[in-house]
Amino acid sequence: MKFSQTTYFLGLSFFLPFAFAQAKEESSKNVFTHLIKPVLDAKCVQCHGADKDKGKLRLHTKEDFLKGGREVGKDIVIKGNVEDSELIYRITLPKDEDEAMPPFKDKEHYNPVTPQELQVMKAWIKLGASFDLLVSGLDEASQKAASHVFKNMPKKVLPSSAKLQPQLPTVPPADPKALAALRKAGVLAMPIAQNTNAIYANASYAGKAFDDKKLQLLNPLAKQLLWLNLARTGVTDKGIESLSKFTLLNRLHLENTSITDAAAPHLSKLKELKYLNLYGTTLSDASTSHLAKLSKLSKIFLWQTKFTDAGAETLKKSFVDLGKYNSLSAEQKKLKATLEQVAKSENAKLAKLEEKKNNIAKQTSDKKAINAKCPVSNKDLDETKVSTLEGRKVGFCCDKCKGKFDANPQSFKAKIKDFKPSEAFAKAESDLGKAKLESTAKTDEIQTKASKVAGQLKSLGPEVNLGWKQPVAEKK
Repeated sequence: MKFSQTTYFLGLSFFLPFAFAQAKEESSKNVFTHLIKPVLDAKCVQCHGADKDKGKLRLHTKEDFLKGGREVGKDIVIKGNVEDSELIYRITLPKDEDEAMPPFKDKEHYNPVTPQELQVMKAWIKLGASFDLLVSGLDEASQKAASHVFKNMPKKVLPSSAKLQPQLPTVPPADPKALAALRKAGVLAMPIAQNTNAIYANASYAGKAFDDKKLQLLNPLAKQLLWLNLARTGVTDKGIESLSKFTLLNRLHLENTSITDAAAPHLSKLKELKYLNLYGTTLSDASTSHLAKLSKLSKIFLWQTKFTDAGAETLKKSFVDLGKYNSLSAEQKKLKATLEQVAKSENAKLAKLEEKKNNIAKQTSDKKAINAKCPVSNKDLDETKVSTLEGRKVGFCCDKCKGKFDANPQSFKAKIKDFKPSEAFAKAESDLGKAKLESTAKTDEIQTKASKVAGQLKSLGPEVNLGWKQPVAEKK
């Protein structure tokens, strides 16, 4: 069906008022009510709502939102201060972090806050976190983000089956005075879940001011402390020595502290430790024998430490069936080598087909230009001014138009009425497309096998994480 220019403008005249009306309607909506609350309802209230208040935090109403959680209080959102607002801190943590919100349980059901949703939240807080703020009050970039959210409203993603929560230890209540002293020192200390006295303490907010001396403030919580975050604090190897009394401790963050290999013997005494983050410290392969004593360890982060790949592998082997581990490791290396070989071969094949297509694109059997008017100026043609596009001869009115076309032919291609590439070019392009699909299928098959083996290796013993590495197939 062909449309005249008049029909086009008539259609446009109906569409534009609608688009403007929609934009006006969006700009008059309330930021919290129509954008932020739907995000919280879809991604947060499952754990922080009317039926469940993990960490004593409920987010299903404005009133509960303002209360914040236990010990966090109004720090959940600090008006005008995006970086120190606990809400933003939690939802921007890497998904591997245990404190990240929403938590990562499995890839299929992971439902994180999107970049556009996050931008709206940040803008709202920066502008004072007013419940009366309208979308029109946001900056231009945040208004665009808001428009994207309106068009892609968040949906609730529920896990396929409920997972059993680990059994928490029965411990006596913590000393209120000890908790108050920690709070005064800038430490967040609160129960890790409902109906438990087990404590989570986070000193990372205090930074370097929280040193070995202030670490002693935790001593009264020796019978309650399960999770401890000392990231970016001023604790040293000497301070780590005092942690041995926390016999229930199963999660410990020590990233970006000044601890060294001298801390490892003391860490080895924390027999209940399951999660250990040593990112950005100077621990090295010399600590392997000590860390290997943490029999319940399930995840350890060694990013930007002095650990080598060999040291990390030795640590992993300390927890596994060596026969099975070595067999899977050998299979993994074989698959990686195969993937490299196949990728190299396929890339060479595709390069030849690409070159063939480009060469055919420059050749034409047309005796004269296939177009009646210049595709750049719509003027009559000068028969001496021609170019070749996808095996077809295209004419122009002058050298200037020819130059514009040659610089970006695809932008003018649509202006050539009923343009069709030559049969030779169409075949070459089709052959290249099929080859790309076949190449992708071959590498994907190997990559799938490699991923399966990697998953089996990962399931053996603790996850020893040295950081993300680019897959072989993606290397240039």
